[in-house]
Amino acid sequence: MKITSAEFEYYRIPLAEKLVSAKFTLTHREMVKVDIATDAGVNGVGWFMTPGVGAAAAMKLCQDSLAPAIIGQDPRNHEMIWDRLWSLCHFAGPGGLTPLAISGIDIALWDIKGKLAGEPLYRLLGGAKAEVGVYASNVNLHLEKDRLIEQAETHLAAGYRAFKMKLGRPTPEEDLDRCRAVRSVIGSECDLMIDANQKWRSGEAVQRMAMLAEVKPLFIEEPILSDDIAGHARLRGQSPVPVAVGEQLCNKYEFWNYIRDDAVDYVQPCVWKVGGITEWMKIAAIAQTANLIVSPHGALELSVHLAAAIPNSERIEHIFGVTLFSLGATTVEPPIVNGAMKPAETPGHGVLLDGPALERYKVD
Repeated sequence: MKITSAEFEYYRIPLAEKLVSAKFTLTHREMVKVDIATDAGVNGVGWFMTPGVGAAAAMKLCQDSLAPAIIGQDPRNHEMIWDRLWSLCHFAGPGGLTPLAISGIDIALWDIKGKLAGEPLYRLLGGAKAEVGVYASNVNLHLEKDRLIEQAETHLAAGYRAFKMKLGRPTPEEDLDRCRAVRSVIGSECDLMIDANQKWRSGEAVQRMAMLAEVKPLFIEEPILSDDIAGHARLRGQSPVPVAVGEQLCNKYEFWNYIRDDAVDYVQPCVWKVGGITEWMKIAAIAQTANLIVSPHGALELSVHLAAAIPNSERIEHIFGVTLFSLGATTVEPPIVNGAMKPAETPGHGVLLDGPALERYKVD
């Protein structure tokens, strides 16, 4: 069995409304779709997304360098192909665009493996759980407090029991006031997560966490620059709030550096950012060895399979406004019921992208 072709398409999809955090303002979502064909007639689909920049460059890397390297290879040998692509691009950089480009190909290969086995992805990878919890995640730093409260009330009424909100307002008092407002809506029985998107330095983060401990956050996500491992270790040693990191980390070595230095409590690998499913599963195993929880970042439709495959996962993230369904890239709404989601039983990842709908956002 051999790969006969690999094709890539780039889309720039506008969001229904802008999303604002301490680090960025989102107005579009970039997406690259990967189609891999085989001589056995079993094909696979992969994709990766970025928050508005970088996807086109990663696609160029795929077209010029990665696709020629996989033609003629057996798609079932995902480890061999992953290492081949990683080695090919390593000089250009072990992070950033390199694993992003690899991820779409790797996801398509796993889609092929699932279809060949007649098994859904989560069971092919381990099948640890029949369903996983989902938390309501909002990029909502721009919302005034009354709208923030209304948003939390809406998600609570929809059955969610865990909520994440953005921090990074000009003063710590304002952040605390907004957290108090959301906590008053969701009550003490629900979990509240907070996300600063690398806004602070370690000393400032220590002070902020001392204040915010009042609202009992489950964790603080990306409190400081993701490159500052020592700063995270310092924070974790002093903070009453557990520390979550991983959205910006790019491979198992970067995660291991954090884990080895006692700098993280919740591990949050993004399947696109780390080079696909093959590398994601290794990161999950490293976290399990350290007795840490894995809470996947974004990529809802894939993360449900990944979290259900492993025993040390916690809730996955439903980022409102950027799921495939929200973007119009698929007609299938995520089946989230009372804050939980079951992975599809369709062989492979089970995601059917809506080609005609995506066509209007295609960029040559």
